[in-house]
Amino acid sequence: MTIYKIVSASKYFMEKFNSYYDYAYQDGECVLENDCGNLKVEVRHFNIHVAHGPAIKIVKK
Repeated sequence: MTIYKIVSASKYFMEKFNSYYDYAYQDGECVLENDCGNLKVEVRHFNIHVAHGPAIKIVKK
């Protein structure tokens, strides 16, 4: 099983992402592969429509 982590360009963007989707992720927090499908879609939507740039990323650990 592959493990990923969610990383943010800044504390502000992580807080905004968590508020937007009602999550409680911390910068650098591990995300299991099973949870990544929808999360990647949400990150893409957030980066395009809210942050207008690459504010949040899902990367392999």
